Amino acid sequence: MTASPAAPTVTLVVPNFNHAHYLPESLGSIVNQTRAPDRVIIIDDCSTDDSVAVISRFAADRPSWRLVRHDTNQGVVRGQNEALAAAETEWIGFLGADDALHPTYLEKAMAQAAHHPDAGLIFACCEIIGPDGHSGRRMLRPVMLPGPASTMLTPADVRRILRVGDNYFSGTTSLYRRSALQALGSFDVKLGSFSDAFLARRLALTYGCYFIAEALGYWRIHGQNYSTATATDPVSLDAKLAEIGALIAGSELFPDGYGALFARRNRFGAARMVLGGETPPAARAARASALLDGNALDARLLRAMLSFGAVGRLAALAWITLRTRPMSLTRLLAQTGARRSIVSATSGYRAP
Repeated sequence: MTASPAAPTVTLVVPNFNHAHYLPESLGSIVNQTRAPDRVIIIDDCSTDDSVAVISRFAADRPSWRLVRHDTNQGVVRGQNEALAAAETEWIGFLGADDALHPTYLEKAMAQAAHHPDAGLIFACCEIIGPDGHSGRRMLRPVMLPGPASTMLTPADVRRILRVGDNYFSGTTSLYRRSALQALGSFDVKLGSFSDAFLARRLALTYGCYFIAEALGYWRIHGQNYSTATATDPVSLDAKLAEIGALIAGSELFPDGYGALFARRNRFGAARMVLGGETPPAARAARASALLDGNALDARLLRAMLSFGAVGRLAALAWITLRTRPMSLTRLLAQTGARRSIVSATSGYRAP
């Protein structure tokens, strides 16, 4: 008789900076996993609140948990690379200190890791929640699904779906094959909050990936998210899009014309976040126009639309959609039933 191969192992990494308020929920969601992680690394990036005390309480009686404390603030991406170098497991995932996981996330993701050991990453859908954990309307991400059901996607499949949509890989619910991450050079510090999303695309285009058509994580939007702050700053966004555009142009992995698509889609996503904010209409219009790389006409149109409240916000969203053409609307509408099924298959978020 031959021995069955050992089950794959996984490390969860939690980068933290001053998120003591949310840590009981994020760390509690790790504790409540039906398949426990083999290791947990929590990197505190020189927090000035009670984060270390909260983390220490969780780690005290869990030998597989490790707290790494920085004496100076080094940023999220350097912390991710530090954890990647320290981890010894086959798979690794990164959970925002303000986000949370569904209890069955690791159980389901690691089952696919055992079946698809050569995949570059395994990822699932996530649900957006608000600062207090509730949301008036359950919103699924990604907006465009990679497919209507759980499936393995080859690099050729990934090239195909990138032509019609994007932002498939939520960092909250992505597990990366550690050796594949290292082979591609780890996370690029220069790309800041775009580093994980860009590397996920490269992994999927190089090794393929497995999509789990379930909502297995919760992405909390509270106005001070690391990725949101960077993405909605017009100067920062322009700089990052220029850097990533050059990287895409110098690579043979991506579909033809993907650099322009990537820029349009990220400008759309940033403008959409701004339109949903609570600042005065004129301020939102000016910022959204700048994110779209627009002109004075864009700003005037958006300001006029936003002055009509909720109806105007929908009109502004329709305008920026036409302006940027971020995805195939036909494909998006065809996925309505699949998206509803994914949302209804799990109950709404409940704090651990």
